[in-house]
Amino acid sequence: MTEPGDSTGQASEADLAESYYDRRTEDVWGEPEPLERPARLDVTLSVRFSREEIEAVRAAAQRAQLKPTAFIRHAALEALSARPVDRARLETDLAQAVELMRDAQRSLAS
Repeated sequence: MTEPGDSTGQASEADLAESYYDRRTEDVWGEPEPLERPARLDVTLSVRFSREEIEAVRAAAQRAQLKPTAFIRHAALEALSARPVDRARLETDLAQAVELMRDAQRSLAS
């Protein structure tokens, strides 16, 4: 379907308006797609920071182009997917490292 136009081949605003009016009942958009609703955030948790800590959080949030609350939420959820620290294993590994350093010190001293 070609639109009526002027000598340059472009339709005038009146011609376009008439064309759109004539096609107003056509279903050009199809069925609307359902929107995915985000999970409702209905729980609030208060967290306290020192002045230095909150300034660091605010600066990091600004660099990430997030509000501080969104930054904190994102960091907390990301921490959930990280491997938790095995404190017993950490203590064992640290004790072994200390013993190795002591052995090295004794070797250097003799």
